[in-house]
Amino acid sequence: MSIFKEYFFKTLRWPLIHSVGPLAALVEGLARAMDEVREDIIWLRDQFNPWTCDAGMIVKHAESRGISRHPAESEEGYRERCIRAFAWHRLGGGQLGMPQILAHFGYPDTEILNVRQEDPERWAEFKPQVPIPESGLHADDFPHIGWIANETKPARSKLAGICVTSSVQGATHAGGIIYTTQYSQLLPQPVTAITLDSHVHGGGYLHTVGRISI
Repeated sequence: MSIFKEYFFKTLRWPLIHSVGPLAALVEGLARAMDEVREDIIWLRDQFNPWTCDAGMIVKHAESRGISRHPAESEEGYRERCIRAFAWHRLGGGQLGMPQILAHFGYPDTEILNVRQEDPERWAEFKPQVPIPESGLHADDFPHIGWIANETKPARSKLAGICVTSSVQGATHAGGIIYTTQYSQLLPQPVTAITLDSHVHGGGYLHTVGRISI
């Protein structure tokens, strides 16, 4: 049962339309016509939203947002970029916005480097620093990244180049040896008394002392 027919029969519950006859046929036709009008209204409403519009309307939404489609960009990615256009525009397409846009295209964790750190006079130039993924970067990726940067950058900025970074994962092992040195000093016991076990001859005493160095 259609939406409006259900409304007429179950909500309004007019007894005369429950019997077979001209009035019931008129209500049946009216319900079908109103259902078609409702579907047209819903379709027209959906075309004003890039989330729900037909594929052919995405181009109109992209033109209104100043978005051009890359030849290698998928239809889903093109639609999603139109959906996120206003949010990305508010981020400014710089340090905050451009890394998110590059992540959308498959280049996550990108950092934007300002060339003013190398040359203060080149304050308006920047370089995206793209980590190399496990699958690697191909020759087509570099013009693609450049196109994304030029497409989303502020008008005052200028793309100076593209940097790539890579990291090698692995374990680092460190070893060491601890040397413990102990110094011992042997001192002779101090002599406090001398015992004479020899004999005294003629008023003299002969005593021989030996020195041992340790």
